[in-house]
Amino acid sequence: MLNFLIKSRRFLFFWSLVALLALFWGCSTQKDSLVNRAYHTVNAKYNGYFNAREAYKEALKHLDENHTDNYEEVLDIFRYGSEQDRSAVQGNMEEVYEKASLVIRRHSMNIRGVEHNKWIDESYFLIGRSQFFRQEYNLAILTFEYIIREYDTNRSHDAKAWIAKANHEMGRFEQALQLLETLERRYQNGLLNKESTALFRMTYADHYRKQAEYQRAARQLEMAVNHVDSRRERARLTFIEAQLHEHAGDFAAAQQTYARVIDMRGAGYQMRFQARIGMAMAYDPEVGGGGHIRSELLDMLDEDRFSGFRDQIYYALAQLSYREGNEEEAVELFRKSAEVSEENPVQEGLAHLRLGEIFFERGDYLEASDSYTDAVSNLPSGYPDFDRISQRQQLLSELSRHERIIQQEDSLQYLAGLSPDDQIAVVDGIIDEILEKERLEEEAERERRREMQEAGQRARQAGIQQQDGGWYFYNSNAVSRGRDEFFGRYGDRPLEDYWRISNMQMMASFDMDDDWGDMDNGDPATVEDIYDRDAYLANIPNTEEQMLASQRRMMQAYFQKAMIFRDHLRDRENAIESFEEIIRSFPGSEREIQAYYYLYNLYQDLGNYNRAEQVKDDLVAAYPDSELARMLSDPEYADRIRERQSSSERLYSESYNAFFSGRHDVVRRNYQALDTLDVSKEFRARFTYLHALSLRKAEEDGYREELERVVAEFEDTPVHEPARVLLASLDSPERVAVSDPVEQPIEEPERERSEKAPVDSPYTFDPEAIHFFVMVLDTDHADPVSVNEALAEFNEEAREEDRLSVNNVFFEDGKQLITVTNFPGKESSLAYLEELRGAGVIEESREGEMESFVISVDNYPVLYQDKELDAYRTFFRYYYVQE
Repeated sequence: MLNFLIKSRRFLFFWSLVALLALFWGCSTQKDSLVNRAYHTVNAKYNGYFNAREAYKEALKHLDENHTDNYEEVLDIFRYGSEQDRSAVQGNMEEVYEKASLVIRRHSMNIRGVEHNKWIDESYFLIGRSQFFRQEYNLAILTFEYIIREYDTNRSHDAKAWIAKANHEMGRFEQALQLLETLERRYQNGLLNKESTALFRMTYADHYRKQAEYQRAARQLEMAVNHVDSRRERARLTFIEAQLHEHAGDFAAAQQTYARVIDMRGAGYQMRFQARIGMAMAYDPEVGGGGHIRSELLDMLDEDRFSGFRDQIYYALAQLSYREGNEEEAVELFRKSAEVSEENPVQEGLAHLRLGEIFFERGDYLEASDSYTDAVSNLPSGYPDFDRISQRQQLLSELSRHERIIQQEDSLQYLAGLSPDDQIAVVDGIIDEILEKERLEEEAERERRREMQEAGQRARQAGIQQQDGGWYFYNSNAVSRGRDEFFGRYGDRPLEDYWRISNMQMMASFDMDDDWGDMDNGDPATVEDIYDRDAYLANIPNTEEQMLASQRRMMQAYFQKAMIFRDHLRDRENAIESFEEIIRSFPGSEREIQAYYYLYNLYQDLGNYNRAEQVKDDLVAAYPDSELARMLSDPEYADRIRERQSSSERLYSESYNAFFSGRHDVVRRNYQALDTLDVSKEFRARFTYLHALSLRKAEEDGYREELERVVAEFEDTPVHEPARVLLASLDSPERVAVSDPVEQPIEEPERERSEKAPVDSPYTFDPEAIHFFVMVLDTDHADPVSVNEALAEFNEEAREEDRLSVNNVFFEDGKQLITVTNFPGKESSLAYLEELRGAGVIEESREGEMESFVISVDNYPVLYQDKELDAYRTFFRYYYVQE
């Protein structure tokens, strides 16, 4: 027995020693043996790689669970989540990177250029994907390229797909397409397995989706679905395929694909519902099936489980009716969709947008204006094509404002012709109508709340719409709409801000008349208290002077309407109607000659040459000595006008260059010669303004007087506002203090600058001068009225004691200057700029949309005249930014 134990111990010792030696030799990564490969393969797979993969899967699960599908747009093929979601998984991706890197360092068996551990390329693949989700796209590409170069496995195909995805994220679609075409050839040669094919097809589809090539994207997704194992994923990709067909305009294919989604086992409740909505949205009358789709949607309206989706159901029914050609029914259903939309402002905005589009196509611009206003107030600013929608809303609101002025003035003039007793009777009737409408609205609101409570839904608090007190006696529906609502929401937006300046500049090439600008006709009447009879009666134009002012406002509104129809809506018929009304109802008015001229051109455009000749003859008869009459009668007259203008422009150009070179005697001489030339009002204003600036630079008398002349005589020209701002700065108490001479000026120590001093700059640096804050706005992307209001509100709250003034001025096409004045010097103006940035009032990050800086009172007119922003940027950076 003893011998047996001794032998057993020797046996155990021997094999323990063998195991230890095997373990020692197995740890080597440079020895290609069965033991070594087994040891490193097992440890790589079940230790580091397993943990890295679990961290990666957990991160993907988080992204998937937090991803919100927006069914108003084509769904994302890859659920990467929002920026916030991706930030939340950065820790997971860091862990993936570290653990996968550890696997490679400890278990890579790269012997003589050949990797003998099959989990190493998988670890590199994890690293590349972790870099992708950390948005380190260039690093991810390098990792994936290493896999392609070093490992001849299926992962090399997947790596190409991920490189394409990284290029998509960086907007490099050409590079991505080259890789995808390579994968297509590999697929045709049978080199891709099922998993790789699914990834490749989905990436290819995403490539086309991101570039709005929807039909190509749909074909790729159709091929991808057959290689996806997950039922849920197959249903989702099929739904996206249907959306792509719909966006491509292939409604028949979209409808059939949506129908497939409804029958798929992987489609959830929400997706099936959206598929039914999609079938209605993609309805094609040529395919048919509208009755079945409508029946399903109506059934859903009766089911409680769909009560939260009634707005979408009504919207789909409206779209179905519209496609079937039943426009009136579609309008009512779109209205119903907007009415029942409780907690989905985007859906409500979409319903109003479709209504606006329908009314716009009909030429019913007042209804379109109201619908577009509601659409813009509900849709997010990031909604596709929002800028175009917003611009149309602004244009229609302006048109609507002029139309309501016409209705209001017409009603006032009608009332003026009645006896005092009849006036009182009409006004009392209006007040009774408002009260009755409010009563009906209150009753309807109580009924709506009762119905919502019975249905078990939350009711939203709906306030009674405040009436605007308009005088639209011929249209009872218009009583609830009006300019007060427009101004309350958007402010008073003059037409020049958006289109009229460019149009008047076009007309200035034939500036035959000095009175082409807007007239000051007073504001249209408004009623402060819509229940007060005397407030209405006070606005009736009972005197001759009041009647003339009312007629001028009405005529001006017709003219502005006509110009909008002509220049923006391209609606020649309505433009002609408004111009004809000016000639018919306001003979001899300030706008009559312009109405004739525009009518002549409109009839020429329409090919109605007989009517055009009649209009020309009427213009010549009414205004025989006008330049327009001479121009239309003598085709060579326009050429002579252009030659005169060319001479004037050369004179101005010479004076402009002389101003910047300090030759103020040349400016003065040419300005005096201006009296011998026949020039337009705007041109004379520009020259007078330049002359004023020249007097200031030369330190000669007359600077204030010339500025006062610009302000007094050239109100409707672009230089009026900057001249007014400069004139106001002269009366600033800070200006007086600054102008006082000081005995011993303090010299600032010389400081090193990274930029060279501006050479031959027209600007001068005076840190003690009055300064302005200036913001340059791109009016195609930023609303000057909103920015103006934000600055005024900030000044009222944070700088009330400074009594700052905010002004808007046209700068050049598509740009406005907003100025805040006055600051007693450089430092105070820069402090204000930093306060605005700190408070978030200005957003400098939106490159090209807005730019802010400060400028001295002497340099401001130079910038306005020169309009060279780059030159001032250089000057500003050198003297104001660098410290």
